[in-house]
Amino acid sequence: MAFRPQDKDTICALATSPGQGALSLIRLSGEKAFEVAKKCCLFLPEKIESHRIYFGFFSEPDSKKVLDEVLVFCFKKGRSFTGEESVEISCHGGTFISSLILEALGKAGARLAEKGEFSYRSFMNGKMDLVQVESILALIESRSPKAHTQAIRGLKGKLSEYLKSLERKLLKILSHLEASIDFSHQEIEPFSTRQTEELLEEIRNDINKAVESFQQGRIDKEGFSIILIGAPNAGKSSLFNYLVQEDRAIVTEYPGTTRDILQARFLFQQREFHLKDTAGFRKDPEPIEQKGIKKVSEELVHSDLCLFLIDSSVALTKNLLFGLDKMNPSKTIIAFSKSDQLSVSKRQAFLKRLEDLGGVLVSPFLNRKNKTLYLSSHTGEGIKELKKIFYDSSNLFVGDIFLSSVRQVEALEKVNKFLLQAEKLLKEQASPELTAFELQSALYILYELLGKEYNEEVIEEIFKEFCLGK
Repeated sequence: MAFRPQDKDTICALATSPGQGALSLIRLSGEKAFEVAKKCCLFLPEKIESHRIYFGFFSEPDSKKVLDEVLVFCFKKGRSFTGEESVEISCHGGTFISSLILEALGKAGARLAEKGEFSYRSFMNGKMDLVQVESILALIESRSPKAHTQAIRGLKGKLSEYLKSLERKLLKILSHLEASIDFSHQEIEPFSTRQTEELLEEIRNDINKAVESFQQGRIDKEGFSIILIGAPNAGKSSLFNYLVQEDRAIVTEYPGTTRDILQARFLFQQREFHLKDTAGFRKDPEPIEQKGIKKVSEELVHSDLCLFLIDSSVALTKNLLFGLDKMNPSKTIIAFSKSDQLSVSKRQAFLKRLEDLGGVLVSPFLNRKNKTLYLSSHTGEGIKELKKIFYDSSNLFVGDIFLSSVRQVEALEKVNKFLLQAEKLLKEQASPELTAFELQSALYILYELLGKEYNEEVIEEIFKEFCLGK
């Protein structure tokens, strides 16, 4: 993809969040960044030094009216984030002041940047590949230590290096295949079919592991989603408030107080958990409750784990199990709420009554964790164990490589399809040219993933996710 005419413009944008604050940062980048800055910052010397901070008054370029007292950070071409001449202006916070400075820079010869245009220029100037660009976005959006760690690893090139290692292996196979084509008349086999198959299998195993990591990466980035389900007054709202350490949900002795889905987040062992409190499930709900239950059914599909609460303080009836048949046993846990109101001596009888009442319906849920979980939002019983279950359920993958976007997953899945076809052709002893074509197609996808080959629509889609100053 060639440079566009507008890529020669000098651009500026507010890099910090708009609004009141102690300081704001404004970025300036392009061929004439120093020239533009000098028109507004008369204290800048004729010969600007890179990585130097200058202090003085920022002025309107025409009237020379002083607008603010600023610090100016200067970076020469090749030594900045974008790879171009760059200036960062630290001014006093406030929407009005920053808008005045941006307007003045516009008069001096700069234009307002588009979303993600600074990162776009960094990519186009070879400072980063596309995978690192996506890691910047993941870093900005990170809300937990684990998500932050993953994003930093991507920014430092860990994922890029992994993809380049796949590229090297594919090039190695291709070179041997092409050698066998060139020297076929001499009966030279530079690389045996078995060796080629083994290396292809090794590459595909690596790709499968990386694709598996995406779900873990999504959890660390967006949070592990847990939905609380159960009959009205089963203790869902009390547990919700206890876990998020805040009185977010209304708790009363009357059933059906929760009509809509309440959501909040909490951190545990450096991972973020997204908790949802829901309307109670019962056979004959009121019209408003019915709408709430419909929402719950829709939300179940998008949740990573369901915690089905059964009130242990009341006589056990089938009504308390209503809705359990809609749950997926593989991602549902049964827990007994209000355990402070059920004595230890009566718990075995309560569990026996549940097994007799629920029969085949209840069995898969109780056997899943091989442990009966009693919870009390009053005494805190079972909360520590519950959080550990949440964490263990969210810990799907242990490894060094994490994919951070759907684009990366889809690309590697395409690579895998080409490799599978290449393996099939090898086993069928097809012409080496056909196998080489499949491998070249896989290699091209890797180049697109890293940004060595460009698709303008993909590039536009990636960078439009960024904010204006990045």
